[in-house]
Amino acid sequence: MFAQCFTSLVLISFALNLMAATLAVEITGVSKEQEQNIRAMLSLESLKGKEVVSRSRLRYLNAKAEDEIGKALQPFGYYRPEITAELTENAEKWVAQYHIVPGPLLPIGVLDIKLSGDALRDDVFNQALSASSLRTGRPLVHSDYENLKKQLRSLAAERGYYQGAFSEHRVEVDLLTYQANIVLHYDSGPRFKVGKVRFTESPLSDDFLIRYVPFKAGDPVQSSALLNLQSALVDSDYFQRVEVRPLWDQIDGTEVPIEVAVDAHKQTKYSGGFGYGTDTGARTKLGITRRWINKSGHQFNTQLLASEIRTNLTAEYAIPGLRPQQDRYTVNLSLDEEQSDSVDTSSNSLGVSWQQQQGRWQRVTSLTFQQEEFTISDETQQTDFLMPRISYTTVSTKDRLNIRNGYRLTLQALGGSDMLLSDTNFIQLSVNAKAVHSLNEKFRLLGRVDAGVTLIDDFDKLPVSQRFFAGGDNSVRGYEYQSLSPIDSDGDVTGAQNLLVGSLELDYRLKGNWGIATFIDAGNAFDDIDADLYIGVGVGVRWYSPIGPVRIDLAVPQTGDTDGVRLHFSLGPDL
Repeated sequence: MFAQCFTSLVLISFALNLMAATLAVEITGVSKEQEQNIRAMLSLESLKGKEVVSRSRLRYLNAKAEDEIGKALQPFGYYRPEITAELTENAEKWVAQYHIVPGPLLPIGVLDIKLSGDALRDDVFNQALSASSLRTGRPLVHSDYENLKKQLRSLAAERGYYQGAFSEHRVEVDLLTYQANIVLHYDSGPRFKVGKVRFTESPLSDDFLIRYVPFKAGDPVQSSALLNLQSALVDSDYFQRVEVRPLWDQIDGTEVPIEVAVDAHKQTKYSGGFGYGTDTGARTKLGITRRWINKSGHQFNTQLLASEIRTNLTAEYAIPGLRPQQDRYTVNLSLDEEQSDSVDTSSNSLGVSWQQQQGRWQRVTSLTFQQEEFTISDETQQTDFLMPRISYTTVSTKDRLNIRNGYRLTLQALGGSDMLLSDTNFIQLSVNAKAVHSLNEKFRLLGRVDAGVTLIDDFDKLPVSQRFFAGGDNSVRGYEYQSLSPIDSDGDVTGAQNLLVGSLELDYRLKGNWGIATFIDAGNAFDDIDADLYIGVGVGVRWYSPIGPVRIDLAVPQTGDTDGVRLHFSLGPDL
């Protein structure tokens, strides 16, 4: 009886120890990538870290491991690995150890790659074959073989080979001679061409919409060109849905009709908003846009911007150019009034402009006639100017609302002549640049430079709207809006011929959508080259809202007679 009880206790203790033991799997001798693939195919890996409850199943899976490891190494070109397996047990855990010597790489012996059909005369296909890493004598890497197959299929889909297919494709492994034989035959068939382009019903004429099409009948069908057409029509703001598709079931010979299905937006769009800035005070914006006036895609929009110091009413009539996604012409009317501590002016302007996209640059060429009445040094003047203007702008960033890295650059030149409806001769050049660079996940560095120079015969006749001022939310923080410029005998600012403003800011991203910043601004508007720069330093809080960063800054002036702390508030994208 005692012997039976003792035997039962021993068996129970052994079973408990076995149940408590967990499995560890150790793999050595291979690269990290190879180890990951081995563990993905190793059945024993499913028990790792778990309590071993069945000794027989553990040994069964361990017996399968050598074959599974061998198969896992084959995609890397190893077909003769040497595997040392050991399964040990102690009181706390089981350990399955596999030491692997991958052995020699399997070389490519016979490489039979053939291209037929129209793709045989397509340089892009031939370049893909030439660039392939598959070569006789090189080790077989299955991913290289699969990548070449995928690339040929992708090129066929992109370049209009609708009937392209592999007539033969296989990899033969001969372990006796220890080499791999590859057979890859691709028949592209004919290259299909663009047939007639059809638009579904819309409020715009087909003659106008065809100007968006970046290809013509007879061109090869290319997926990238179809996507470019779709993107251009979506960006036009005429349509809420655009789908461009080849009608493969209506092929005529090698010509494929292209259907462009569109759903138009509502013709009229209304917009509005409210805001606040320390420079402008409370402000509001109201706008009305007619997305199309006629079947030729002409557009009209008007907008009212009103704040405590400034009111601006604009109206624009836009006419798309021959390439609507790249150029357009506008007629502009603007009524503007501003009354602040530094400026009292009212102006009316009428002009025409040509907006053109040139690669990454947007060029705007315009001619504007402007009448402006302004008061400087208690003297009121009225001026007339006919001003030609040209500007180039480029913006580079992946996300305008959440910028990690990017930049914006604008170059502008304008002028006037007393021989052409202007009160005096002048030329004005300006540059505005801003860049954002992320130092890491938390820190961003922001830099900004605004500079301008004016060459003029009679500065007193230059309208206030064309003079330079500094100071404020987007200039030199710590100083009032447009408070930095030359002053008259009464201490009132007069504006200046030249401008130089720079800023450097360091942002730190907190948890969620909040951040903090520290900055230094420096600059001035001046007439003489030896003018002093005013400096402001401070700290701020950032809230990264869905419509762009909200900035609240406290800035302290370091130069001049101004002292104390000034609050600045602004909203909008960093670029």
